[in-house]
Amino acid sequence: MIWTAAQDTLPPAPPVRRLAAPPAGIAETIELTITQFGAREHSVEAFELALDGLVRQAHRDRIALTTALDSALGHRYRTQSEARAIAAEHVVPATLLGRIPGYSLKPGTVVRRRGHEECAQGGLELVMAARVREIGYALLSQRPLPFLLATPTWETGALAPADLVERLAEYERLGVRPGPADFGQALLRVRRDDPDAPAAAGAAARLGTAEGDRLAAWLGPDGEPGTPVRRIVEPDPRAHRSWARAEATVPQVVFTSGGLPALLRHFPDAFHWLGRPHEGFTQCYHWHQGHPVRASVLPEDRETQAAWLLPSVTLAATVGAHGDAWMLPHLARLGGPAGPALHAAVAAGLGAQYPERRRPAAEALLVLAARGELDARLLGSELAAMAALGTVKPNRLADAARSAAGAGAYATVWAVLAEALPGLLPSVRGAGELLAVAADCAERSGAAGPVPPEVAVIAARRDSYRPAREARRLAAALTGS
Repeated sequence: MIWTAAQDTLPPAPPVRRLAAPPAGIAETIELTITQFGAREHSVEAFELALDGLVRQAHRDRIALTTALDSALGHRYRTQSEARAIAAEHVVPATLLGRIPGYSLKPGTVVRRRGHEECAQGGLELVMAARVREIGYALLSQRPLPFLLATPTWETGALAPADLVERLAEYERLGVRPGPADFGQALLRVRRDDPDAPAAAGAAARLGTAEGDRLAAWLGPDGEPGTPVRRIVEPDPRAHRSWARAEATVPQVVFTSGGLPALLRHFPDAFHWLGRPHEGFTQCYHWHQGHPVRASVLPEDRETQAAWLLPSVTLAATVGAHGDAWMLPHLARLGGPAGPALHAAVAAGLGAQYPERRRPAAEALLVLAARGELDARLLGSELAAMAALGTVKPNRLADAARSAAGAGAYATVWAVLAEALPGLLPSVRGAGELLAVAADCAERSGAAGPVPPEVAVIAARRDSYRPAREARRLAAALTGS
């Protein structure tokens, strides 16, 4: 059905900032490095600029950098540790201070720990680990890198294709061979839908290098991610018990990520897990420790990340677990298509058991709407489907919808509920509250159009119960009577 409504007064979409220039000197580089110690959430900007700054300063004056690092951070690295035993942000400074043995940095040393083979976050961490160890290994060689290829252009981790072409050209001029992991990460970050992408692809091909040819191909069909596939699965209580989670009892919507076959060719082994199709895994042990730096491994493929995140978000709706809906606003700000997997993750988040778990999903809805990327029909139909499964409860959805509408999204929320209501009515617990939110949105947005038959049935009842009252109110708003 088609309704007309006034345009929303939405909160502005949060801007995606460009990263600052690399630190100019040793003092600034060390200051950036120190900011990451003890930080609850590492920012992409601090992590990446500190990493690039350490590489640049080591190339310019290794002795001066090491002396300054030892003075500022030497007390944090008193003993030697293998690279696998420390976090990614510590690998390069510890290498510069001689606290990591070279054999633990060699290519091929990055392997997944047993028991975590199916953890999506572990897959992202493999790429991070491979890259920082490669950088550390290069620092121990006679020809350290002058700068990094994969340093993002924007705070999400996305990389402008023209920037990568320029860096590859400079590498060629200097006679530097790109690191496979750093270059692989750069390809994953390239903004393929950038307006300058066609010109950048041509410029990359003209470089006459293997990396230039790979970039040109990546900006074409090679870099096209697969489409996640939706299906309904019965819960596996053993999986939840084995990870000390509450037992789920209702079927769930899941998406199998489409995979990216190109990652299985020419990319280091650490990238191969990301290239294969995977389903979101409720066994994943550390989504709750996730942060934007991990998401920046795939900043232009939010559909894949949403597919992996969905089961954890669903747990917050079905069993009241902590869940990870807090990641949804950040995923909404990433690049790539905002497709069915992302909308399904938002839908599950809107049905979370506790209000504080629902707020991030409402925020993600507003971000997508402000960016013009929200498909109201897709979200509404997914909400109806999840309500039928028992994942989303109407009263929780009503609360989340009221919260989003109160931010100025009355027309948007009405468009979503208009698609969801036929699947929820005529008999559903919480129908009165949901119809009340729908009526309020229709009135405030000036929505006009045909009354959904399911609403008309309830409005025709000769009683004064809330569902009938709110259905009549909604019908009156839509018809102007």
